[in-house]
Amino acid sequence: MKTLFITCALALSIPYAQEYDMMDQDEMGHDDGERRQRMESMMIWRLTEELDLKTEQAEKFFPRFREHRKSLDEIRNQEREIGKTLRGKLKDESLNKSEVTTALKKITSLRKNQADLEEKFILGMDDLLDVVQITKLGMFKQNMIREMGGEMRKRGNKKMKMKKMKKMNRQRGKRGFWN
Repeated sequence: MKTLFITCALALSIPYAQEYDMMDQDEMGHDDGERRQRMESMMIWRLTEELDLKTEQAEKFFPRFREHRKSLDEIRNQEREIGKTLRGKLKDESLNKSEVTTALKKITSLRKNQADLEEKFILGMDDLLDVVQITKLGMFKQNMIREMGGEMRKRGNKKMKMKKMKKMNRQRGKRGFWN
């Protein structure tokens, strides 16, 4: 039972991790096409390496992959629009319960569509990829998100350690080493 709960929690947390970045992007004003392009290039490189794609496979795989990404981007844009609308009404304090309920149902429906698209894309690769490659493709997204999170934590931890060290050095100078 615990395993089932943990698996469900992990499966449901992935879209939330992506949503946070996409929802905050508009408020921060960072619609950085260059960053997105670098991310896309890195993902293509990593996928090619991870799946060990042959040239013929890559020629067929990446057009499908780009089409899949385009579909996912459309869903994320719809989610973002709902979020903008809700944030605008929240600032105006003109929200009512039915609007919130409707928005949440739309977002939930969009997330279900997103999960269905993911499943259809991965399982639809059986004519192009072997079983091992399909398995790696299915796990690729989670692995990449985990690695990116680890990199961000490392950067954050380095900054925090530096701040702590500076603070400790200031305090140590005031009170002495053994006091």
